[in-house]
Amino acid sequence: MSAPRLQTLRQVLNRVHLRVTLFAVGMAGLTVLLAGYATVSSYAQQNLALIARTASYSAGPALVFNDAEAARAALRPLADTPGVAGIQIDYADGRAFLTMGDAEGSAGIADLFAPRSVREPIDHDGTAIGTVRIFGNAQAIGNYIWVGIRGALLCLLLTGIAAWLLARRLQARIIEELRGIAGVAHAVRIDRAFGTRAPPASITEIASLSDDFNALLDELEAQHKNLRNENATLSHLVAHDPLTGLFNHAAFAQKLDTVIAEAHQHGESFAVLYFDCDRFKDVNDKYGHQAGDAVLRGVAATLATALAPGDCAGRLGGDEFAAILLPPSNAAEAKRIAQAVEAACSQPLTLPTGEKFVATISCGQAIFPDDGDDPATLLRKADKSMYRVKAMRQEASLLVNEENGRVA
Repeated sequence: MSAPRLQTLRQVLNRVHLRVTLFAVGMAGLTVLLAGYATVSSYAQQNLALIARTASYSAGPALVFNDAEAARAALRPLADTPGVAGIQIDYADGRAFLTMGDAEGSAGIADLFAPRSVREPIDHDGTAIGTVRIFGNAQAIGNYIWVGIRGALLCLLLTGIAAWLLARRLQARIIEELRGIAGVAHAVRIDRAFGTRAPPASITEIASLSDDFNALLDELEAQHKNLRNENATLSHLVAHDPLTGLFNHAAFAQKLDTVIAEAHQHGESFAVLYFDCDRFKDVNDKYGHQAGDAVLRGVAATLATALAPGDCAGRLGGDEFAAILLPPSNAAEAKRIAQAVEAACSQPLTLPTGEKFVATISCGQAIFPDDGDDPATLLRKADKSMYRVKAMRQEASLLVNEENGRVA
């Protein structure tokens, strides 16, 4: 079956009314422009919020130690993120700590309709020690608005000339075809239905408009997917330790709280393990921080390998790690995992300097609900258990040294 023959606007709009035509086309273009603006602005605000959380976690240690250079190095990837104009970190009392980029944000027309900045507190041990403020720019929104306005004006100009020369009255066919485009634009704006497309038109000019409209929707859908992927990446950064790739302290505590609730519901028990590197300070003092980082990454890799699928591990800070053995798990299983991790960590590790180092660790455990039924209690009991193990090892080492001295 051959395709229907397209008609020209001259053949159809013989009596179209100029104002009605311009209003219909203008509303369609404006609706698409508003839909695109709402989408880009919404995801830009979400991006700023996620970046602010990441910056809060990354800058926390540097703020504690008053190390502006460390903070600058940690925040540089975030400062270079598209859509970020500048980063400002202040102490809790309002004194400035660090400013990167444009701390006032941009001041274009598009910024009147876009979020200028997002604040996020910086906490340390449950106490607010400062704030981080992310300044955004609306370059993407401004570009979209500018391109959209130019396209809309061009479309209105061409349609207006054709309507002024050829048309007096609007025919029912034109209303229906423009209504189809406007309906799709409404669905995109209200329901975020980026997969919908304008139906084919039987008039050459409106068919061209429909094609351009669908092409714009293709771009919006691609941008929507890109922003969603970026949000997923930023969400991962917020929940994970950048050095080891394990859960950070906040994410681990949230996971532990969830496991406790599920264990309560099903009446099951599970184990929490607490790990600490025995001579980590010696590594940093003797070989440098790069060697210390290598030891932490090695311990994290060993811990992740020893755990069963579904179990989770986190770095709580410094050289302290923790793991959750999902229910049902018991003390015997916790002891087996702890021994496996300790044995694996007793193997020599090659440092960046080329030297060998044995990263021995001590492990404590706590069992839910016998040792506690909330995250703080379980972690505290596991921590105390770890220190008892460490103390017994030190005492045993002293006895061995004394015996060796007597023998000598």
